[in-house]
This record gives sequence, C-alpha cells and structure tokens, in this order.
Amino acid sequence: MMRLLTITALIVGIIGGSKGVSSFTLSNPATPIPQARGVVGASYGIAGVSIGKDSVPMLLNRIHLRFAVAPSSLLTLGVEAGATQVEVGGDTLGVGDTLAAFHGKYGLSGGVNATIATPFYFNDVMSIGAHASGNYFMSANKYNAQYGGIDIAAALGPQFHIKHFGYIGFGPRLYLISGQNYDTGGVAGKGYSNSNNLSGWLSIDFFPQSATAKPNGKPYISLEVSVTPSSRFSDKIPLREIAISVSIGTITKRLFGEETDVEWNP
Repeated sequence: MMRLLTITALIVGIIGGSKGVSSFTLSNPATPIPQARGVVGASYGIAGVSIGKDSVPMLLNRIHLRFAVAPSSLLTLGVEAGATQVEVGGDTLGVGDTLAAFHGKYGLSGGVNATIATPFYFNDVMSIGAHASGNYFMSANKYNAQYGGIDIAAALGPQFHIKHFGYIGFGPRLYLISGQNYDTGGVAGKGYSNSNNLSGWLSIDFFPQSATAKPNGKPYISLEVSVTPSSRFSDKIPLREIAISVSIGTITKRLFGEETDVEWNP
C-alpha cells in the first residue's frame, strides 16, 4: 500500500513538471472542517532534503502535537509544537558514512499552519484548497554543534470527497528552508538553504466508518507524501527528496456557537 501511494505521488510530481524537494505535513488533516470545530492530533514526519550548492543530504525527523480551529468553514488556523531531529551528510557522493557528519538529538520545534478552501462543488465532490505551514527548529549533537532554522511549506490543488471514506488531494508544493549551523564553539557558519524547492504532493484523510456517526468527534488518520522525479531510496541515505508523514487525531464537536440539526459526516 505504501509503495502504491509513493508511486502515485511521484506521478503527480512528474505531471506537474516539478523538480525539487519534499517536506513535512502541512495541516493534517488537509480537508477543511466545518465552522467552529477544532482539530486535536499528533503527527510524525520524515523528510530527506538537499542543502547548499553542493546538494548535501539532510534528513529531518519531526514529532508534533497539533491544535487547529475553523473560524469559518473555509478557513482553518492551527498551531503545533514538539521536537525535530536533524542529520546532515558529510559528502554528496554516498561513498562514505554520509549521515554521520552531523547526528543531532531531538530539539524543540513549533510553528503555525493554515488551510483556505472553496466550498465543495459538483454535489459535494470537489474543492480547491491552499495550505501553508511554517516551523522553527533546532537540533544539537552531543558536542553541542547545532543545525536549526525555519522551514516553510505551501501547496495548492484540488481535493476530492470520497463518501464514507474521506478525502484525497494533490498538487504542486513549495518548500523553503532558511537555516543556520553552529560549530562546537558556538561559531556560526555561512548558513544554508535547500537547493530544490518544488515537489508533487499527495494527501489522504481517512475517517473510520465506525466513528463518523458520533456527534462528539470524528477520529481521522492522515497520510501525506511528497516526492519529485529525482526522489530515491538508498542504504546510506534513506530518503532523498522524499517526505512521508502520518497524523492521527480527532475533529472535535463545535467549540462555540449553536449546534445545528445537520451532523457533519465525512
């Protein structure tokens, strides 16, 4: 199943003509939620990116707790916090122990995310959505050398409602890193950024059927995959230009305002 999803996202990236980098979750779940409801969840993401003009490999692991609320049915705003771990390769050829050059520990990270979407058209089948997220992160190794910075992601594309299942969306995605590294003495390096910026993006939001009829919450499981035509796996560098993230949580009942007679069922 995972292989099929990855291949599907790769096709999306190729069709979009994108050549670049993948990134973390944007706003799991990607679907817009009804007005006044909230989202409470946790996400794990792993992303392999390339930094600098020499395309040095970097691997990021991120674990975040997330909370979001929908002030309207077309807008969802969220915050998130947790930890990010960074590894950076020592060469670009993959002939050495490439990810041993910098092996960081999990450090605090956090940020914000937002989703803006149109209403669902064609008998509640399709919507167009835009997603954006921004996070600060810092990871230090046992010698107190550090890699940190800010990463920003944005995606735009259609989302399709599959009744009694959930939602599937895809489209092009932009990912930017602006970072700073420090040596063991605390001396700043030249800074870094990712060398590729565009990728194809696929999101799947699944709402278990046993839970969709409950008025107090809608549990979900979300998957996001981001790849490019240059994406690949290897033994020394597990992911290159690939990101995979999973989120679990629940859509809450209305947090403010009056309850309606019509219950939302994904």
